[in-house]
Amino acid sequence: MGTDDKRIEKQKKDPDTIIKDLGGCGRFQVRMTVIVHLMKTIFCFSTSNLLISTATPTWWCVNDDHASNESHYTNMENASVHYDNEMACTAKNGTKCTTVTYDSSLNSLVNEFDLICDKDFIPGTLSSLQLTGQLAGNIISGQLADLFGRKRPFFSSVMILLTFHVVGFFSVSWEMFAVSTFFVGISQGFFLTIQYNLLSEFTLAKWRVWIIGFPSWQLQSSLFALIAWLLHDWRYLQLMTAISALPCLLAWWFIPESFRWYYAHDKPKEAMNIIKTVAKFNRHDLVNIENSFQSLELVTTKSDKRYTFLHLFKSRALARITLLLMIDWFGLGLVGYGLYFGIQKLSGNIYLNAFLFTLCAIPSKSIALWLQNRIGRGNTTIICFVIIAVIGLTVGILQTLDVPHKDVVTNVLSFTANAGIGAAWSSVQTITVELYPTVVRNIGFGTVGVISGLASVLGPQLVYLESYFSGLLYYVCGAVAILCVLSTLALPETKDKNLNDKIAEMTKLDGISSIDIEVVNKAPENGNVEQNGHI
Repeated sequence: MGTDDKRIEKQKKDPDTIIKDLGGCGRFQVRMTVIVHLMKTIFCFSTSNLLISTATPTWWCVNDDHASNESHYTNMENASVHYDNEMACTAKNGTKCTTVTYDSSLNSLVNEFDLICDKDFIPGTLSSLQLTGQLAGNIISGQLADLFGRKRPFFSSVMILLTFHVVGFFSVSWEMFAVSTFFVGISQGFFLTIQYNLLSEFTLAKWRVWIIGFPSWQLQSSLFALIAWLLHDWRYLQLMTAISALPCLLAWWFIPESFRWYYAHDKPKEAMNIIKTVAKFNRHDLVNIENSFQSLELVTTKSDKRYTFLHLFKSRALARITLLLMIDWFGLGLVGYGLYFGIQKLSGNIYLNAFLFTLCAIPSKSIALWLQNRIGRGNTTIICFVIIAVIGLTVGILQTLDVPHKDVVTNVLSFTANAGIGAAWSSVQTITVELYPTVVRNIGFGTVGVISGLASVLGPQLVYLESYFSGLLYYVCGAVAILCVLSTLALPETKDKNLNDKIAEMTKLDGISSIDIEVVNKAPENGNVEQNGHI
């Protein structure tokens, strides 16, 4: 037995019963969900910023000695295509460009700091750098949120984002912008790791898919495309995002700490204070709720056990779940961000493409919400990745062929694949939240988020390599989607399951034997259950 062994009463009820007594999905849960999804707007804008800020406007090279008579023009019919090749960087007479003229319809980092020709790798690197910051934020916030609670790191994300978007606005070089975008990425990692866990811990299984899968990100991305079209300047977009973050700080007085975090860390008094606040707002009888809470309150606690990343691999059950989820999250990151930054390579207007790209994912996410409660989280995920696999391989082959209307077909299929990955985000995020117990939920979510972050860093690089290896992006997306189908098949289904709070409770999940959890249970003579907290 470890030094942190605990004596607990047999539980007649669990925290999900408390939520039912609080009204299930009451006024408090609705208000909190609306606030968090509204706050997500600034993080969506922050991510979408990169699409415009690192895009290459149509440009042409003019040799100083021959002016317009010897000008080398790029293909002006397609304003969204990069011209990252030697020919485009050379004037008609074969001399190196000394003057470059850019199309005025888009002002990005590329034309402001001349990130073309021998610097054409920098825009993609900047995108990858922000995603690397997001990866770091996943790692840090997952640990902080499980050690010190959800609320403080959640609101820290807003402060970090606000500060470094202001720094980005005043950037005088691409290097200065690179520093700011890295820390913006950290803020995104904080928010995206914690948001759904915080909401889910106040919500029942039936409503969990809706609060996680509601297509707010797609609606916000569509709104951003319209704003970007109006502003068409990367600096104004930075400033607009920073200003939008200010009202989000007011949410501190409306979003409480997770009562399940307090309960999982054996702090019943603090948990009860949160429950009272929720009950009052939902207008429910506090006496019955207090009686329910007393039935699951710990009698004594020798220490508040601190969990770390290593606990995800100290039992076969958690290790297996984590490894399988890593594959799914790798697919989400690579396919999601690869297709998104691939907008820069699609034919047509970049603003219109960005708008349509995100808009088409709204109906698919709505369908996925219904499917998750109807056929389960896992089956919904499998359907999404099968669609992506078929489209990815089809478009990859299409890029190597010379067929009529190839650009239009590529755009339509790319939009459809994005609808599939948008729906997959919803179901994978839901099953991840529901598989991990409260004591390591943010650590687990942050860990698989790191894998998604690593994959997302590769996304812009695949788009860059697409200029040299036609169809590469789509072949890779298709192959990764097939791996995700296989990994999802091996995951337990969580449909209609209550959230687990302690690691030992994971034996409730289908497909996981109690042998997989290295916890010793025995019934002493006094009727209490003694648990070894070590796994």
